[in-house]
Amino acid sequence: MTQLMPNTDPLKPGYPFNAHLVAGITPIVKGGELDFWIDRPKGLKGYILNLTVSGGGLVFPGTPHERKVTKGDMMIIPTSAVHDYGRHPDLHNWYHRWIYFRPRAMWSEWLDWTEKSCGVGFLSLKKHHGEREIDMIDHLFQDIDQINEQGSMLAEELSLNLLEQILIRCREFDDSKPTSPVDPRIQRACLFIHENIASELSIDELARVACMSPSRFSHLFKKQKEVSVRQWIEDQRIALARQLLITSDLAINQVAQYLGYQDALYFSRVFKKNLGESPREFRQSQR
Repeated sequence: MTQLMPNTDPLKPGYPFNAHLVAGITPIVKGGELDFWIDRPKGLKGYILNLTVSGGGLVFPGTPHERKVTKGDMMIIPTSAVHDYGRHPDLHNWYHRWIYFRPRAMWSEWLDWTEKSCGVGFLSLKKHHGEREIDMIDHLFQDIDQINEQGSMLAEELSLNLLEQILIRCREFDDSKPTSPVDPRIQRACLFIHENIASELSIDELARVACMSPSRFSHLFKKQKEVSVRQWIEDQRIALARQLLITSDLAINQVAQYLGYQDALYFSRVFKKNLGESPREFRQSQR
């Protein structure tokens, strides 16, 4: 019996997308080798960020959610969302850059775009911005692609850093989404929390990081984030737990330990309180 080798080309059907970050460009030309429809009804374990650089594509054809994407249009397709897109039949080609990634917990706000269809976010750079903004995002995509090809020891970290820049820029370009400036002291404390998510973090310790008194820190944090410090930390842990349950094969108790919960049963109770189902039930429903 001939054993089939797994597909190692992310542009061809059957690629497993097991990595944490993969990037590239899909040069679709009418009648060419890559001119086929992408149909993944169960989505992927990670996110896809997509930028059209030439020609155009069609998303969710034949439905009330049908969308045409052309140069400067972006899509963000979240975990488990339906993939239903391909070259627009009226156009000769569709060149689009893309990044597949497993997001960091602190990115949750940047992944939630205002304009959505079937859970997929859409952002038009050309609608409210010019060629300069399109070129800037395009170059960041290219930089990530080149770094991945080099395969250096820190390639993934460098790529994630550039991806973070893209997501922040997209958040800035999302004109429909209200923005409120975050105090840099609170931002510094939030970053410290993300870097030490599994630690027992006290208000006093976080206040020292923010160079504020504990009472002032707690008051300003709640004013800026609209929840208490403790609730925000719990929210970040649950957000990361969701990602780990979907994108990894870690056992429930390993996920709990990774997040700083020594008791897996307590972690399950906290998870269920927030999402209405246990970690096991959540994982089964996503898969």
